[in-house]
Amino acid sequence: MRNKIVGIAGSPRKRGNTEKLLDWILDDAAGRGADTEKIRTSELDISPCIECGGCLKKGLCVIDDEMQDIYDSVLGADWVIMAAPLFFMNVPAQMKSFIDRFQCIWAKKFVLNKPVRDDDRRHRGLLLTVGGTKGTTMFAGIDQLMKCFYSILDIEFDREHSLYYRQIDARGDIEKHDTARADALLVAEYISAPLEK
Repeated sequence: MRNKIVGIAGSPRKRGNTEKLLDWILDDAAGRGADTEKIRTSELDISPCIECGGCLKKGLCVIDDEMQDIYDSVLGADWVIMAAPLFFMNVPAQMKSFIDRFQCIWAKKFVLNKPVRDDDRRHRGLLLTVGGTKGTTMFAGIDQLMKCFYSILDIEFDREHSLYYRQIDARGDIEKHDTARADALLVAEYISAPLEK
């Protein structure tokens, strides 16, 4: 059975460094037979979470916009890849609004005590991120966010195979990196392989 891989490009800069990493992985994984989908958060017509409390009743978001089609894609994926550069040591606003809209899944799981999904397959997630400086703790904030996000969705955060690069800032910097492309292709090979239950 082919793995379903959903990549979320969270940068407002189209074809930037993290999206390039994501494209390398998705393209190679598709060539290996995986079913791939890419979502660009900056192109979505979505509202931020308005904290209306509507999701506390049924575990469903009451805002009728493009997120309604995305929930099934993300929750149905074998692998979810979040790709975003650091903005003030965390994700850009477009990706944060996207993440916040999963408050309905939090409500479903923790308020209504319902399962996130109906299957018993393993679901795993990765992070692709870059930052312009070389600080030793620069990825602490984005790591904490990903741990929280993936935990709420019952997705195992595979930090070991996630990709983190320092001193990548200007457009195209990732293409000059010594190992980034090879790293991405190794990730593609890894996530295209059948998942163990």
